[in-house]
Amino acid sequence: MEFSSPSVTLTDSPPASLAGALAHVSAGRYDEAVPIYRKLLADDPDNIDVLVGLGELCLLVHDDATAAIFFRRVITLDHSNMPASRGLARIASEGNPGVVQGGGPPLKVRVIRPMELWDTDGPFVGIMREITYSLVDRTRCYMLYQFALEAVQREGDVAEIGVYRGGTARLLAKTLEGSGRKLHLFDTFEGMPSTDPARDAHRRGDFSDTSLASVQKNLAGCENVFFYPGYFPATSPPIEGSVFSLAHIDVDIYRSVLDCCGFFYPRMTPGGKMVFDDYGYETCPGAKLAVDEFFRDTPERPFYLPSGQCFVTKR
Repeated sequence: MEFSSPSVTLTDSPPASLAGALAHVSAGRYDEAVPIYRKLLADDPDNIDVLVGLGELCLLVHDDATAAIFFRRVITLDHSNMPASRGLARIASEGNPGVVQGGGPPLKVRVIRPMELWDTDGPFVGIMREITYSLVDRTRCYMLYQFALEAVQREGDVAEIGVYRGGTARLLAKTLEGSGRKLHLFDTFEGMPSTDPARDAHRRGDFSDTSLASVQKNLAGCENVFFYPGYFPATSPPIEGSVFSLAHIDVDIYRSVLDCCGFFYPRMTPGGKMVFDDYGYETCPGAKLAVDEFFRDTPERPFYLPSGQCFVTKR
């Protein structure tokens, strides 16, 4: 996988959108993202979002030198850009300070880092050692972990819609262990259902490298876990009479997010949380659209987190 310097014009690429490129990256289709990024870069060499996306893609394929080129270009355009600053800091922390500087004059990059409690919280770190099959990054997992700790102080069960291989499901199950709370898991366990091209970047069949049997194996030893394979909300009748202290909604697409809002909102206990994993990600534009649309006329408002998640607290 090769990229030119951000100043080089690239041609002969297909019609492109940033959301489409990010969707390919999210699904691990890096080679399909490359021509889209090339076209976007040719059309607008100073597009910060495209340059950051290219830098992050290069990091994923372990091409730190090219990633640094893109991140340095971003910093020249926006000295306070945090994604580029974090990218350069990561490259430097991995032993490549020369790559970060590129042989030129020192960059005036101010990197502000929060305390990384997700690496020092003993119980959380212990659970995460058991999970090697999740697409959800450590920061988002830590946020979910804290929501689960808070949920056990309230009445109600916990649900996750959008399980994939069961990484965050195991995180929830282990955090709830001993509380007596039930964990209800909903997924097709066969990949993404039909999507809306006008609202969604994902397409039918994404994340199909999973199965109910493999997820059950990944959650072996977890207590009070219940599986509901199929299309939600058609699979919801067994829990229609339940109340919930936490609903983790990780379904990526407009129709599914909207269906989850309609089902869980009236069943949340006061103070209960609905957590939307995909709200801030350009790979899932329909998720944000659905959340904003549903909560436009409710007393509650979505609370956005720097992790890209958002949550709603039921009044």
